[in-house]
Amino acid sequence: MRDRRELLTVLTLAGAAAALPAAAQGPASKIAADPQAMSMDDCVTLCIASHRRCLTSARHVLEQPQLHAAAQLVALLQDCAELCQTTANSMLRGAPTHTLLCNACADLCAACAQACDAYKNDTVLTQCAATCRDCGAACRHMAM
Repeated sequence: MRDRRELLTVLTLAGAAAALPAAAQGPASKIAADPQAMSMDDCVTLCIASHRRCLTSARHVLEQPQLHAAAQLVALLQDCAELCQTTANSMLRGAPTHTLLCNACADLCAACAQACDAYKNDTVLTQCAATCRDCGAACRHMAM
């Protein structure tokens, strides 16, 4: 029961952090300032933020008829969201295999960011790309 409460607390805090302006978010600014200062809790927060951002971006793409190639992009966003969530869960559990998941998450976040960057005029996808890049950098650090 205690672990579930802790997870709900982390999820609530991550949701609140995602609502803050990018400059106010601690973990993302830590990556830019000093990647070595990144903690596992920071990485979990960024994974959860990426999970949320990718899911909301997938919904956004489905609601925008002018965004072409939506099926491939939506699939990539959903895959990235799921892997970010799984990676966060593995770190929260202290799983010894979390480094494998962090490595995969970093790779998928990089691919997702690159795909979202193709839509320069879409604010939602631009924000998603930035969130995925932050998560990918944090996961890459955790995988070392």
